[in-house]
Amino acid sequence: MKKIIEKISILGDSISKGVILDEISKKYKILKESAADLFSRENHVEIKNHAKFGCTSEKALDIIQNILKSETPSGIIMLELGGNDCDFNWDNVAANPDADHQPNVTLEKFKQNIAKIIQMVKDTGRDLAFMTLPPIDSEKYFNWITRGDKTRVENIQRFLGERNYIYRHQELYAGALEEIATKNNIYKIPVRSGFLSIPRCCDYICDDGIHLNERGQDVMKTIFNNTYNQYLAMK
Repeated sequence: MKKIIEKISILGDSISKGVILDEISKKYKILKESAADLFSRENHVEIKNHAKFGCTSEKALDIIQNILKSETPSGIIMLELGGNDCDFNWDNVAANPDADHQPNVTLEKFKQNIAKIIQMVKDTGRDLAFMTLPPIDSEKYFNWITRGDKTRVENIQRFLGERNYIYRHQELYAGALEEIATKNNIYKIPVRSGFLSIPRCCDYICDDGIHLNERGQDVMKTIFNNTYNQYLAMK
């Protein structure tokens, strides 16, 4: 039987931090109990949540160094990255849709950064797990970034070509992360497939199209629990 995990350190962005969009105020807030908090309480596993709003793989390179220096080499580091890497500066896109806009972190650079993080963790002898990216809702996100402004709608639509490109572009990063995990024999927490298997999974995503709502965080907790139980049952 696998040894029970006593501690998990999370390196990620607002998804694993438990950030949601308040339906009334339309402002972001952190849930009192995120998926990670619920998992921790239900399984008696200590969670050190280093996730930060807007975190990219570039920023994570600095954060992982601090984690490895400040924490004892025990437990597992869980990585949840890619959602901010693949995003664009939509104000710039709206201002000049015909320019050659690049995402916050290009796909190739994202892969290189993840590879660096893997090596840094391996060098300390610590275990690493990847959380796959939850899906996004292209239509909701398009409405969020265009803000109902006619010019932004026209220009961002012009840049995208089709709104579903938002989903497909994020899927490139999600797929890259899964490929890297498989290649390096890193344990995967199947959050993406868990949500995609649910009918109307977009009902679990906030009105901004990218953050999980409170129900979505609860679904993610269930995926964490199921994956943890499967891990413990492995021989």
